[in-house]
Amino acid sequence: MGERIAGTTRHEIGDGPELPRPMAVVATAMVATMLEFGSRTGLSAALAAGPAQAAGLARATGGDARLAEEWLRGLAAAGLVSHDEAGYAWSPEVRPFIGGTMDVQPGVALFGALTRCVPAIAEAYHTGGALDDTSYPQELAEAMQRMSAQWTGVILPDIWLPAVPGLTDTLRAGGRVAEIGCASGETLETLATAFPRITAQGFDLDERLTSAGNARLAARGLTGRVSLCHLDATTALSGGYDLILALSVLHDVSDLSGMLRAAASALRPGGTLLVVESPPLTGPAAAMLLATSVLYCVPATAARGGRPLGTLGLTPETLVAAAAEAGLSPVTTLPAVHPMVAAHAFGRTADRAPGDAGPGEPARESAAGPDHLPRVRGLRLAGRAVRLTGRVGAAAPHVVSAWLVDRLLRGRTRAQTRGTRRLVRHVERMGPTYVKFGQMLASRADLFPAHVTEQLAALHDDVTPMGAAEFGRQLALATRQEPRLSRLNVTDRCVGSGSIACVYEAIDPDGRLLAVKLQREGVAESMSTDLTLLTALTRVAEKLPAAGGAPMADLVGYMSRALYGQIDFFREAGHLRRLAANLARYEEIIVPRVHEDYTCPVALVTDLVPGLADDVPAADLAGRDRVASRVLEAVGSMIFKDGFVHCDLHPGNIYIRPDGTVVILDAGYCVEMPGRVRDALRDFFINLALRNGQRCGEIMYDSAFPTGPPAGHTPARRRAFAREIAGLVRATTEPGGRFDMTDFGPRVFEHQNSYGVHPPADFAFPLMSLMIVEGTLRRWWPGLQIPAATGVR
Repeated sequence: MGERIAGTTRHEIGDGPELPRPMAVVATAMVATMLEFGSRTGLSAALAAGPAQAAGLARATGGDARLAEEWLRGLAAAGLVSHDEAGYAWSPEVRPFIGGTMDVQPGVALFGALTRCVPAIAEAYHTGGALDDTSYPQELAEAMQRMSAQWTGVILPDIWLPAVPGLTDTLRAGGRVAEIGCASGETLETLATAFPRITAQGFDLDERLTSAGNARLAARGLTGRVSLCHLDATTALSGGYDLILALSVLHDVSDLSGMLRAAASALRPGGTLLVVESPPLTGPAAAMLLATSVLYCVPATAARGGRPLGTLGLTPETLVAAAAEAGLSPVTTLPAVHPMVAAHAFGRTADRAPGDAGPGEPARESAAGPDHLPRVRGLRLAGRAVRLTGRVGAAAPHVVSAWLVDRLLRGRTRAQTRGTRRLVRHVERMGPTYVKFGQMLASRADLFPAHVTEQLAALHDDVTPMGAAEFGRQLALATRQEPRLSRLNVTDRCVGSGSIACVYEAIDPDGRLLAVKLQREGVAESMSTDLTLLTALTRVAEKLPAAGGAPMADLVGYMSRALYGQIDFFREAGHLRRLAANLARYEEIIVPRVHEDYTCPVALVTDLVPGLADDVPAADLAGRDRVASRVLEAVGSMIFKDGFVHCDLHPGNIYIRPDGTVVILDAGYCVEMPGRVRDALRDFFINLALRNGQRCGEIMYDSAFPTGPPAGHTPARRRAFAREIAGLVRATTEPGGRFDMTDFGPRVFEHQNSYGVHPPADFAFPLMSLMIVEGTLRRWWPGLQIPAATGVR
């Protein structure tokens, strides 16, 4: 609420006299009523359009100018609105919370609805502490639904569901979904839109909500696929579900154990129960949820005959223990992407594979992210293997003979360079999987010599765009998936071309330029086949002496899942939104805004950012250093603070505009870093900046063997490796902490290879992201000086 000063509180949201804490609480509550008034009248949304005077706002909203004036003055006094000659406007720190995914207005609507319930709750307090759901106004349930829709509409389909191995593939193929406490079904409607083949059932005890929801679903043509039932899910779940949702409802059920047992029985083998509850909280966040608990959760649960847990009563430990008793175990760790909610994914204990998390055990962190490859039939795999063998067989004589000629006429070095260049050309002809693999391998200087990675980097350049016929077919498919795309004038002007998709210019009904990223035909099938084949071949190759003990299977498996994840445009949309939110603190960095209303499985629609060019950005020395430092600081922040990293910031995915702003594109390849990896990388770079090379070497060694070193790796070998790294740090860093990561990194990897200390993929790839972006900056500005600890601060 504010800063405590000698028994009083300075009211944080505006200047003025200091208020005692109780009065500051009342003042804040009164401001919340003003926000609700603005939401209900349309004043808040109208003011979000830009600076305005009271009279103009009143005309725009069809209201009284005198009331509008007083409303503006009140919010200005609270510090939420600024005022100058242009008129009133939302303060910069408030504007992101009016509309959009962080909109505060559903919260103030909930506050208002709960406030109006106080008389009934106060009476119930003296008569047993119970109040039936039907005694609450429908506006309360609607406000709760609006609040949950803010995060379920984005985080659920784009982040949490893809984090469960194989779940999105099942839903795309036509899975069966149930929701416990579905309210009026907005979440199920969102999923039915994102996954057009699913069927879904919702269960809720409030008949008013299920009736209203069924009417809305009928109007939108979803009756045959989504149905809402006024039934208790404990007895109504019919079984055979691939996914059961329980979103912030289990703490309110009258029989938690019975509900979890019913869910476990209703899951198909391999099915998932996804639960959202509040994490342990303190301070104002806890106070808000406990107020909800007093005014709704506890009285309503008591009225149903249950033991009220309250909003904060179902802790993660309690939930995992109750799930274990019902025969459910965690299946994976879901990202923590919202400060007031925590998600958990459970599967039937009987379905667990050996080595999976057991009852009550924490789920294993996924190094590679959420994507698991779909199964590929043996016949298709064999056919592809034959075709690739034929292509390789035809290319090999040409590559080998040309290498021999170059070796005789131009020497070994030139022969290596030219031979690798020819090989890369053949890789490009093999299809999108191999192009993407080549792009990613270009960053692995730890596993491949410089002449290989330099030539592989050529695969970052534009590839041939779709032909006119393919463009027409894919646009028609996208429009069938999302009919609202027909509102856009999608031109055939290709502004970017990659192996998975091409980007086309479009114009929306208001004349704004948008970018439509349109997926190429057959990419999903092609990539799933090729990636499965590569994974199998790698398992064999890893056993050969030439592999040198490098963790090729780990690398290829990691990369395969990451690559296949790039065809999921809903997931990429979530990545862009998350990057934009994480990087919002950097005014110079732009991440294009996603247009969810046009995005579908084969088309991702964003703002078209003007001013992008492939030329080397022109900048004076000071401006160049400022922009480069800001870019590296942002990438470092992704790694060391956010734990969510864009791993593919090569030219084509990052641009510097003439005004010095930085534009980041194409978030298909982003990685959620396990906490242990983020901590290790942070400690590594802190010690690098301090020139503590011995500790840097110890961190690398321990990260390579998280479960302990293998036979032959003695403590003496660990100390020797750390000494080698210490010497390298002394030789390549300066007292001011400046060094060349693109030079330092490959030399580190040479030492790792010589000692058999190969970092796991989840450690190496975020590190590679720093090398990639630094290499991009040095490609533009060769003389650039970069601080060693950029981004760690």
